[in-house]
Amino acid sequence: PADPVNVSIGWTPTEHDKSHTKMRCAFILPDPQIGFRRYDDGTLDPFHDVQAIDVALQIMAYVQEKFGIDVVINLGDFLDLPEHSKFIQEAAFANTTQLAINYGHEFLAKQRAIAPKTRIVLLEGNHDNRLNLHATRNAAASYGLKKANDLDGDPVLSVKNLLCLDELGVEFYDKYPSQESQVWLGKYLRAMHGTKVRSNGSTAAAYTNDTPHLSTIYGHIHRIELQYRTTFDSTGPIRSVAFSPGCLCRVDGAVPSVNAGIGADGKPGVHYENWQQGVGIVWYNEETGRFAVESVHIIEGHAVYQGQEFQYSESPFQTPPPTLNQ
Repeated sequence: PADPVNVSIGWTPTEHDKSHTKMRCAFILPDPQIGFRRYDDGTLDPFHDVQAIDVALQIMAYVQEKFGIDVVINLGDFLDLPEHSKFIQEAAFANTTQLAINYGHEFLAKQRAIAPKTRIVLLEGNHDNRLNLHATRNAAASYGLKKANDLDGDPVLSVKNLLCLDELGVEFYDKYPSQESQVWLGKYLRAMHGTKVRSNGSTAAAYTNDTPHLSTIYGHIHRIELQYRTTFDSTGPIRSVAFSPGCLCRVDGAVPSVNAGIGADGKPGVHYENWQQGVGIVWYNEETGRFAVESVHIIEGHAVYQGQEFQYSESPFQTPPPTLNQ
C-alpha cells in the first residue's frame, strides 16, 4: 500500500450551510494517468502533469471555500499502471508502480484535506483495471487473495487496498465498464469513465445520440468536449448534455500511446496530442434534475475561473518529486 501521508494546507476549509438551497456542487477531476519512467541515471519522468494537478487542486480549494463542494468525482484512469499492461514494456517502466501508488494516495489525501467532509468518489477506468487483468492473465492463483485477519476486506492486490481508499474515506466504483462503475447526480445525469472514443471532437455527440434521454459526464478521451442535443417525445422536449473536462496527464508525448515515440535512450519524443487539460464544475438539483456544467481549461500550469487566476508557481500544494528510495 501507499506510504502514509499527512497534508497540511495551512487553513481550515469553510463549512457551508446549504439548507436554503437544493443546488449541489460536483467537482470533476479527469484522467491523471499517474505513472513514471525511471531512466538509467535515476531520473523520474511522470506521465501525469504535476502542474496541471496542482492547479486543479487550487481551483478545487477556491470552489470549496466559496460555494462548498458536495461531491468530488475522479473520472478514472487515475493510475496508468504500465507495468501491468498487455502492451510493449519499456525498460523505464520497471519498478515504478509503487511510486505511482504513493503519488496517487497523496493526490487523494490533498483532496480530502481541502474538503474534509465531502463525498469523494474514484471511478475505475480501463487503466486502473489493468491490475485485475494482469493478475487474471499472469497470476490467477494470486487473484483476490486477502489478509488472513480480514477475509471480508478488499483483496491485497487491488486499487482500493493499495491506495488506502477506506482510510481516506474515498468511495471506489469498480467493475469497469459496467453500469456499476458509474455514479449518478440525479435521475438523468451520470458520471462515468467512458468507453467511447471518436475523432475530431465527436465523442460527446456519440453519447447524446446513443442516450438522448440521459446526460453524461465522462473521461477517457483526454479532450475537452461539450455537446447539447434536443429531441422530444409525446410530453415535450428532451434535452441531453455530454461533457468531458479533458485530462490531468501530460499532453506532450510522455503518456504511452499509439502516437508516442521512444528513442534509443529510452526517452519519449515530444508529440503534442490533441488533448486538453482541465477540470469541471457541475451544479445540479437531484429533485428537479436541472443542472449546469462549467469547463475550466488548464494550460501550462495556468487557469482562469470566475475572474481568478490560478498558477502553479503560486501554489500552496506543491510537494517535492519522489526520490529513488521511495
